[in-house]
Amino acid sequence: MSELKKKGLVSLSDDDLESVAGGFGEGGVISSGSFSSYTGTGLDIVVNWTVAADMAGQHELQAVVGTSSSNLSCSSFGNGVTLNVGGMVYTAANNAIDYHGGGVVYNTLASFVVPNVYGTVQVTATWRFNGTYAGSYLGEITASGVVTA
Repeated sequence: MSELKKKGLVSLSDDDLESVAGGFGEGGVISSGSFSSYTGTGLDIVVNWTVAADMAGQHELQAVVGTSSSNLSCSSFGNGVTLNVGGMVYTAANNAIDYHGGGVVYNTLASFVVPNVYGTVQVTATWRFNGTYAGSYLGEITASGVVTA
């Protein structure tokens, strides 16, 4: 007999815990999705987002902005990535990337956590690439989508 049963306690499975708590450690996921740019060069940004409620019921947007490319070398740049959430602008330095693997992969540029996001909100991510990729100059790469919170 396990120590828990001896004490009259029962352990819950991960599925039961998620069902009871609405998610691990917080109030649970409300919605999630992704959207991306299209440059036509093979280098694009992708935004993976999740809206979750904390234990107090406050909605929080978690957005990860990354690149989709087959080869990429770029330096970190302060304020290189911006995220516009319903008119509120957030900035972050982009991560340095040095990938020469040949296959298309996702590399994270920056992550954002935005509190108090409710309703349907337009979200736009912009990366100041300012470089050449596949023979084309790309200044800013922008991806836009709608987030439902």
